[in-house]
Amino acid sequence: MWVKKYRPDSLSNYRGATSEKEELREWAENWETGDKPVLLHGPPGTGKTSLVEALANDLGYEMVETNASDVRTKSKLKTELKQATQQKSFFGGKKLILVDEVDGMSSTDRGGTKELGRILEETKFPLVMTANDAYDSKIRSLRNKSKVIEIGKVHTNSINAYLKQILEQEGIKYEKKAVKKIARQANGQMRSAINDLQTVASGKQKLTEDDLDAVGIRDAEKGVFDALKMIFKTDSAETATNATDNLDEDPDTFLQWVRENIQREYTRSGDTARAYDWISKADLFNGRIRRRMNWKLLKYVYAFSTIGVALSKEERYQGWTKYQYPSKIRQMGSSRASRNKLEEVSKKLGEKLHISLNESKSMMPFVALLLEYDEKKFAEQLELDEDEIQFIQEFR
Repeated sequence: MWVKKYRPDSLSNYRGATSEKEELREWAENWETGDKPVLLHGPPGTGKTSLVEALANDLGYEMVETNASDVRTKSKLKTELKQATQQKSFFGGKKLILVDEVDGMSSTDRGGTKELGRILEETKFPLVMTANDAYDSKIRSLRNKSKVIEIGKVHTNSINAYLKQILEQEGIKYEKKAVKKIARQANGQMRSAINDLQTVASGKQKLTEDDLDAVGIRDAEKGVFDALKMIFKTDSAETATNATDNLDEDPDTFLQWVRENIQREYTRSGDTARAYDWISKADLFNGRIRRRMNWKLLKYVYAFSTIGVALSKEERYQGWTKYQYPSKIRQMGSSRASRNKLEEVSKKLGEKLHISLNESKSMMPFVALLLEYDEKKFAEQLELDEDEIQFIQEFR
C-alpha cells in the first residue's frame, strides 16, 4: 500500500500543520511526569497517527501504540495500556505512548473512559490520544485533562506536490491536471488522496485525466448513499472494503442501511439469500462485541457487510437504484450522522427560505412535496444535491 510506503518518517517530511508540528515537538521534548497528555484531533485521513510516528522517529523514542477501539474496557486498559505507561522501555530509552481513536469509546464500555482518565494522570511517559472529534460528549472528561491540538485539512497544493513526488518515485509520468484533480477531490485528506492515486496510477506508465474518468475517483467525504453504491455496484473486494472509509455511521446503523437496501438492489433470489446470510453473520459478530466488549471483532462486522454482500451477486446489476433510509432512521435521531444531516439540511433550507432552523425542520414535509412535484426545478432553486434530496424525500 502506498499509504504505508510513503508515510513520513520525520516531521520535516510531514506535509502541513507547520505550527502544530512544532507545538507537539516542544511538548514532547519538555514533558515531565504530571504534565497533561495531548489530545490530537482532526478529520479522518489528515495524518494524526503519522504525525505522532514521525515525532517519535525524530526524538528517538520508542513508540507504544494501541487503539482505543481494541482496549475499551476497564480491565483491558489496566492490563494492556497501564503497564506500558508505567514500565521503562525494554532498552531503557524514552517512550511515547499513542492511544488512537479515543472517540471510539462510549459510556457502555464498562468504565473504560474513567480508567483511561486515571492512566492519563499517572503515566510516566508522554502520551498522545487521537480523535476525529475532540468535542464528542463521550470524551469530555478526557479532553478536560488534555492539551488539545487540532490538525486541520491538508492544503490542496501540499497534497498535489506530494502526489507528484510519489509518482516520480514510482517512475510514472503524469498529466498535471490529473494529479491536481485527485488532490482537489481528496478534500484535505492526504490518506484518501494517496489511496486514490494508487487506484488509478498503479501499474501504469503514465497517469492521464481519462484514467480518472474510467475508474471514478471517490469523494473522500462520501455519504452513506455513496457507500451503498460502492458495495452493491462492485464485484471487487478491495472496492467494497473502501466503502466504509471515513463513513460517520456506527456499526448498528450501518448494518441497518445495508440490510434494508439489499432487496432494492438484488433482484435474483440467490444473490439476495447470500447477501442476507452475510448480514446475519455480521449481526452475530456485532452481538458478540456487545456481550464480550471485544472490539477487535469489529473488522469482521465490516468485512461481512461490505465484501460479503458485494460478492454475493453472480454479476453486477446495471442501472440506477434508489436507496432509502432504514425504517428506524426515518424516525430520525437514531444516529449521530442522521441528526447531523438533519441539522445540516435544515440550516441550508433556512438560509434559502429565510426562516429559522426550527421552522425549516417543520417545513421538511412541505419541501418533500415540492420536490415530488418538480424535483429538478426546486432542487436547483434550493441548491440541493442528490444526497440531500433523498434525505428530504423521506419526510413525505
